[in-house]
Parts: sequence; C-alpha cells; structure tokens
Amino acid sequence: MKRLLRLLITGLLLVTGLVAAQIPASAQSAAPTASGTLLQPAGASLYPRAIRLQHNGAANGRILASVVSFRGAASGVGVIHESTDSGASFAEVGVVADPEAANNQGLCCATLFELPRQIGSMPAGTLLWAGSVGSNDRPMALRIWKSNDLGRTWSYLSNCATAPNDRGLWEPEFSVASDGRLVCHYADETDGVHSQKLMEVRSSDGVNWTDRVPTVQSTNGGHRPGMPVVRQLNPNFYVMVYEICGLGGQYDCVVHKRTSSDGWSWGPPSDLGTRPQTIDGKYFTHTPTVAVVGNKLLLIGQILQNANGSVAADNGRTILANTEGSFGFWYELEAPVHVPNPVNHYCPNYSSPLVGSADGTKVLQLASDFSNGDCQTFFATGSAIGTGTDTGVIGGATYRLLSAQSTYCMDVAADSREYGGRIQQWYCNGLGPQNFQFTAEGNGYYRMKGQNSQLCVEVTKNSFEPGAKIQQFACQDGGWQRWKFVNVGRNYYQIVGQNSGHCLDVAGGSTAAGADLQIWHCNNLQPQIWKLERR
Repeated sequence: MKRLLRLLITGLLLVTGLVAAQIPASAQSAAPTASGTLLQPAGASLYPRAIRLQHNGAANGRILASVVSFRGAASGVGVIHESTDSGASFAEVGVVADPEAANNQGLCCATLFELPRQIGSMPAGTLLWAGSVGSNDRPMALRIWKSNDLGRTWSYLSNCATAPNDRGLWEPEFSVASDGRLVCHYADETDGVHSQKLMEVRSSDGVNWTDRVPTVQSTNGGHRPGMPVVRQLNPNFYVMVYEICGLGGQYDCVVHKRTSSDGWSWGPPSDLGTRPQTIDGKYFTHTPTVAVVGNKLLLIGQILQNANGSVAADNGRTILANTEGSFGFWYELEAPVHVPNPVNHYCPNYSSPLVGSADGTKVLQLASDFSNGDCQTFFATGSAIGTGTDTGVIGGATYRLLSAQSTYCMDVAADSREYGGRIQQWYCNGLGPQNFQFTAEGNGYYRMKGQNSQLCVEVTKNSFEPGAKIQQFACQDGGWQRWKFVNVGRNYYQIVGQNSGHCLDVAGGSTAAGADLQIWHCNNLQPQIWKLERR
C-alpha cells in the first residue's frame, strides 16, 4: 500500500491516471458509488480527517474536516472545510499550502487535531495539521502547521520526524499524554531492519521533539504495523488502533489495538496487541480509525471480514462498537456512509474518520470512493445508538439471544421444565433450552417462551429491585413477563422489563458460563446488550 501511496503523493493520480487505472473503470464511473454527500464538488479529496471543536469558546461544536487534494501543478495541499450545522453541510474555509509539497514534491496522509490544553506558547484550541511530505528523490518529513483562527490561515510549526534516508515516514497522528506533553505517532520505514514499525515522539512546546521510541515493532522484520490512531477515553486511559500488514493469510493487514494508562507507555513494542472482533468473529483489515462517542468506542476499517476470512456481507457499511474500554468483544452498527464492496486500495473506504455528536447519539462519517474519475470524500450522519425501537424483531418467530459481553447464550439451566427454572448464560449449543418463541404484546413489548419448557421468561416475584433474578414460569398476562426490545445496533438490543423498567443483565458483567441473568439499572453497557439470531 505504501508503494501505491508514494505514487499518489507525487501527483501521478491526477497527472497520468496511472494509479486509478489499476482498478476497474466501473469503480471510477461518472456516478458516485458511495452514499452520502460529496465534501468537495470536484477534484480529488483523499485521506479525510474530522474533529468537533471543544476548546474554542463560541466556536465549540463546529466540525472541521481536512482532506489531501492537488491544485495547480499537482501541488499537494490540505483543504480545510467547516460545518456549522452539526455535519449537515460543509464549506471550504482554508488551505494548508506547504511549499515543500508543491510541484510534485509529494503529500500524503494528513491529520487534523485540536489542542485540548496549552502546549508551550500554543493555547488550548490551537489547530494542528500534519502530513507526510516528500517523495522518492528526497527525504520525507512529517511537517506540522498550526492555526489560531479556526483553520482559516496556517503557519509552519515544526517537523516531528525527518527521514534519515529515502524510505518513508507515514500517517502522523497526535495525542496529548497525561503529563501534558504533545505526542506525535507515526509509521516508520527508515531503520533498514524492520519493513515498518510504529513510533512516537513527544514535545513540551510543539517545536522541540524528544524521546523517540517504538510503540509497535515486531520481532519479524517483514511485519508492517502502520496507520496508528490514538484516542483518550479518560485521564488515565488511552487506546491505539493500527493495522499490521505482512502477516499473510486471512489476517494480513488485520486491525489491532493496544491501551495505555498515560498515553506514552504502551508496553513492550514486540507485543503486537489484540484483534478487535465481534462475538461471531468478524474483524476489520486495513486502515482503521477509532472515535470516542458517548460511553463507547466506535471503530471502522476498510474491509470487514468474517471469522473464516471471507469478505462479510456488510463490508463497507459497518462500524464496530465497544462499551468496555476496547476490551472484550465488539458489536455492529450501521455506518452512515455506505461504500460498496471496498477492497485493498488507496481510495474506497480508506481510513474513514468518525466524529460523535455532543450527546453521543449520532456519528458523522467521512469516507472516500471514486466519483467522476477522482477519489473523492463523502459524508453522512447516522445513529450511534441504533434505532431505539424493536426494529427487526418479529412476533411469532423463534430466537436465541447471545450476550455481546460474553458470547454465551441465554439458557434455561439444565433444560428445566419446572416453574422457577433458572435462566443463565451458557455455551451456545443450538439446543432447545436456548431457543425462545416471541409473542408480540404491542408497543415494542414481547413475551419470550422457552421452546422446550413452554414456560415464559420473567422477573422473579415481579420484583422491581435491581439484582432480581430471572426465571421461567407459567405464561401469564403480566408486565413481569413483558420485555421491550430496544435496538442498539445491527441485530443487537437492550431488553427492558415492562414493570421494573430495568434491563436484562448478566450479573456482575460475568463472562463465565452459568452466570445468572438478572434485572439491573439500564446503563447501555455490553452486559445488557443482546444479539438476536433467528432459529
């Protein structure tokens, strides 16, 4: 991919069409292929980034987006767009025109960042833009520019990295560590031993950079960790996502993640991290980004694959969500922008940023795809919390319910046929104690009747108390046996007791087989999120 990008940044995309010719002409048709609205009416707009302003006083809430484009003599520029209506529309407000990127000198992989606190002489709210500048005939550098007027004008600040040779430096991203220093994360091809590794370097003023160290560096020199993105969930918790190429097989360029308590120390660089995946084994490969939206993390990658490595049916239209600080499993949400069947290529669904609404209920996505012969960026906003209704639930159908926390199924313990039989989570086994027939009761409420026992799932003794256990009992016309299904993702639901108003919950958030089910205060966390699978 980096070889392809090196062609891209030297302007060949626009000047000769050489790179674009490597994919079918149908993907470059006159009609847009991705859903959503074009960010720019014409010309290339690649590698989008977006932020919601939070440290700029009266401008807070505005959304700024950047893309790499080429103007004039194939000069690479960063184009800045602004939305004052929560992402419904954008207008161009500024351009970062680095002279080192002009006249085919090369520009790629730019980022956009708002300082959350003062760094050196730069106040909170200062905007930073950085990109990979340079090409084959001269050393590359990660050049940083700053703006103090909401992206209208820009001035050069510093380089956070400069290559010692003609190999690449790629994909700069910023974060602020818990000690208050600015951190620049990037992918590095220059050491001659590792095909690529992830690096970080820090600064107290944004000008002088020190303590350059690897964060992900495989013991196999052919592995290529790249495209790091870091987000802070709270003062003492950070998450980094990235791809690792060179692995071969179905996991080539698979997305990984690591965490840090201070935003600087990530553990041994040789630890490659873990693979985010859903309870049925779906995972992303290539070009991940991550965002904090409400109480959860939202993750997107270029290609969604099934557990066996095949391309998933919802490839190009899926976001993965996690409420547990990136740990455990993830669940699926519908992506606002649909990119039909993206493949391993620099344009379709390549490094798509996500920005949450202030209240955490919506998510803005920017994603690239071919339109009118150019790689262009599209945008759209969708729900970050599902539909909030019983969308997709069918009265009279039989389902099994899988915990988004543990992967286990709701189960009648020991296949009991007795009143008071305990409801637990257990290994999914395809048997009758885990199948429940749904009877629609109106207004999104359903009764769940065990296939084997013919008894209904209820709150023990019609309790309203958090922690009350779930059992089966003779089916009755009572609210203690009615459950409201609230969609929170693709086939995922919260299940709310009618009488208690509390949610069906795995006691203690347990991931152990045999753990009790109970009702508990609804908290939008994964122990209360259930996937429905029709039987």
